Amino acid sequence: MAYCRWCSDLLQREVRLPTEAEWEKAARGGVDGCRYPWGDEPPDSLLCHFLADQSVKSQRGTRPTGTCPPNGYGLYDVAGNVWEWVADWYSPSYYGASEVRDPPGPDRGAMRIIRGGAWVTEDVRMLRCAWRHVVPPDTYAYSMGFRIVCAA
Repeated sequence: MAYCRWCSDLLQREVRLPTEAEWEKAARGGVDGCRYPWGDEPPDSLLCHFLADQSVKSQRGTRPTGTCPPNGYGLYDVAGNVWEWVADWYSPSYYGASEVRDPPGPDRGAMRIIRGGAWVTEDVRMLRCAWRHVVPPDTYAYSMGFRIVCAA
């Protein structure tokens, strides 16, 4: 969030983390209903970077952006490589009472959401577009990053 504030000041336009809803729409790349950004086929090292893939177990760490193909919106590494922070606080009951279209997320909470899985991911379910992972807001790890949204 500090980086987003810095960019906003530098660019003189709003730069922020995406909401969970924005992140998921972008991750799907225009293809609704599929498990992963590339479709329903199981992940492998040609589609994304994650530890459960036996062919990359010896390749610890992230890979350069663009190593795997982009999704339908031209976004790279939406699944695997690094978990991505989103702006939303976590609430287990929020989506039962929120707006159906483009929910902004809860105003407050104790935990934050990260999305997309990472190179350390061993459970391929965590690479799905719909997977939500909950962490404390001060979590820092070598497997986490972020993607920003710039206002037009």
